[in-house]
Amino acid sequence: MSSNYWSKIDYKLLDEKIAYRGKRIVVEELHYKNPRTGDIIYREHVLAGHAAIIMPILDNGNLIMIKEPRTPIGLNVLAFPAGMIEDGETPEQGAIRELEEETGYRAGFIKKLREVYPAIGYSNEKTIIYLAKDLVKTERHLDKTEDIEVVEIPIDEAKRMLESGEIRTSSETVALLHYFMYEK
Repeated sequence: MSSNYWSKIDYKLLDEKIAYRGKRIVVEELHYKNPRTGDIIYREHVLAGHAAIIMPILDNGNLIMIKEPRTPIGLNVLAFPAGMIEDGETPEQGAIRELEEETGYRAGFIKKLREVYPAIGYSNEKTIIYLAKDLVKTERHLDKTEDIEVVEIPIDEAKRMLESGEIRTSSETVALLHYFMYEK
């Protein structure tokens, strides 16, 4: 973090406790003291780990996306393949693994586009967005709980969907904006 816009907070941590420990997330409750005002600040943090998001582009220029149910919002959502980075694996290894598991494609080329924090108001989750090319069709390896349909989308259609607001998930929006601004 070389920018003046990112610096360590100077709040004093007074106490913290685990409020909930699930299979995927931990929720902690914390109290801080603001040294400038003396106020006590209560926070709840969702500790979710880090995820890899993969924007796969076929040789014909079409995107590979997935359609899957997202229960928190009650919708089937068009998204890029993604998943949590597992213990002992690098973000790049996680991206490559998730791409093949969810779509049945292996990347011959992968490039990190950027890192984003999708919900810094309450979570430490960081998502690392990758571009994947030189795709080779292999076989999918879905988890038991995954209900995923693989969809091929022309890049111009994805751009139209982004412009019209049909694509409104943060990772897909950031990936596509980055691609259209810096890669294409």
